[in-house]
Amino acid sequence: MSEMSETAVEILTPAQMGEADRLTIERGTEGYQLMECAGQAVAAAAMDLLERKTGSAASGMVCILCGPGNNGGDGFVAAQLLEEEGWSVIIGCMVEVDDLKGDARRAAEEWGDEVYGLSASLWDDSDIVVDALFGAGLDRPITGEIAELIDELNLSGLPVLSVDLPSGVEGASGQIGGAAVRADQTVTFFRKKPGHLLYPGKASCGRLVVADIGIKDDVLEDTGCCAFENVPSLWLSNWPEALKPLDVIQAERLADHKFHRGHCVVLCGDALHSGAARLAARAALRAGAGLVTLAPPADAAIAVAQQVTSIMIEPMTVAGSLAGLFERRDCDILVAGPALGTEAEKQQLVEEALGQDMGLLLDADAITCFAKAVADGSRDITHLHDCPAAQSGRLVLTPHEGEFARLFPDLSYRMREEKRLSKLDCAVAAAQRSGAVIILKGADTVVASPDGYAVIHSQGVPFLATAGSGDVLAGIVGGLMAQGMPTFDSACAGVWLHSQAGSTLGPGLISEDLVDILPKVYESLFEDYDIDEEGPDMDSYGDDD
Repeated sequence: MSEMSETAVEILTPAQMGEADRLTIERGTEGYQLMECAGQAVAAAAMDLLERKTGSAASGMVCILCGPGNNGGDGFVAAQLLEEEGWSVIIGCMVEVDDLKGDARRAAEEWGDEVYGLSASLWDDSDIVVDALFGAGLDRPITGEIAELIDELNLSGLPVLSVDLPSGVEGASGQIGGAAVRADQTVTFFRKKPGHLLYPGKASCGRLVVADIGIKDDVLEDTGCCAFENVPSLWLSNWPEALKPLDVIQAERLADHKFHRGHCVVLCGDALHSGAARLAARAALRAGAGLVTLAPPADAAIAVAQQVTSIMIEPMTVAGSLAGLFERRDCDILVAGPALGTEAEKQQLVEEALGQDMGLLLDADAITCFAKAVADGSRDITHLHDCPAAQSGRLVLTPHEGEFARLFPDLSYRMREEKRLSKLDCAVAAAQRSGAVIILKGADTVVASPDGYAVIHSQGVPFLATAGSGDVLAGIVGGLMAQGMPTFDSACAGVWLHSQAGSTLGPGLISEDLVDILPKVYESLFEDYDIDEEGPDMDSYGDDD
């Protein structure tokens, strides 16, 4: 089995994958040839899974469960190949062979051996089960007898290989409405689908293998692809000079001073609630911003100043107002929200922040402040879209699911579950409504841009579930933006750095640790990735319209 290159970072919806198939066939590849290649990949994956589970390369007995479509056809092709390799094969199918259509019917006829109806007794003597019931195109819950069969399979304790996606996981969203197979390994084709990377579906996939079945990369531009995995090749070409190793910094940038690296201002809560803002400020400094200023209320300035060293303090001399804050020096990016408070005075502060002609990142309490204004009817979401930061492409919102629900209730997690919506699609819709780059945080963080592009960062790190972690993320993104890194790239890079910091530290981390480990993360970034490597050109994808 030939696996796709690790540089293949595009994510295709089931509809886009269908278009890739169609274009490949239109350009001269027979549809059944694609099915044969897919079946070969399934057979190879089955042999790999059994060897990994048993430690032996010996042939075994496999039970293959086939559905009524092309996924089932892949299963029939794999059955024939495994039998040729000396495996014992038993096949169960949801429908009679005569009721299959197209390439799936041809594959079943070429199998030519006994095909049984579906039942749990089929795998009684099997070493492994191949789930070829439903693929990524499934868009409805599995219920009834098939759901009962899946439940029994999950309880069997046998190794399970799923074809394309575990049956029951919706490929476009990762949602599970009824029963779903819990696979030990999943083999999919050409590119990953959203359901492989978004929860809860991701948790059912097990080890994921992406197989090359002969579809050429040049079809991607015509599929409408606009989603990608979050890997450094997407944004490393715009990486700030100040964070590069000395030997790769451009010669003309070696004389840069702190004012070349931008100024980030972080609004601060009162004396008893300054920790979150201090975390964000330190993270912005570690992320390369040349200057970072904390702006606390005047009566909290001394208390906050006693807690920092390389961060400047600029008190807000007018209570609840930004008046005079930016008179002494220019500001490139304003970070508002970490433990800011949500009382009326702070709502006015957020309103003023939205009027500033500079980069703006709204996190935590700042999002809640604006959501309150939307809820009471004094503002609507277009106010975000029309603010100077959004108009210049420098507005970022960093909500967790609760904050996202307050601002976009019709796109919330609860509504996604009820209406089978995709987190990916909802984040993009929110970005387009608000004119902001959205970082919808979670174990499967989605970064979405108003122009319709999105990135999924699926390498969730459970150790990051600790107080202050999100404040550090806000500071990292703010620090990157301060240096002129494009907004969407700053958001994607910030999420990646945050995750890598958490993974590097491991169990027991606290948020302060995330800030201090960043230099090590930068070091490993340039050990593992080539700054000259070109990632996909996102502008070449999507609809020309």
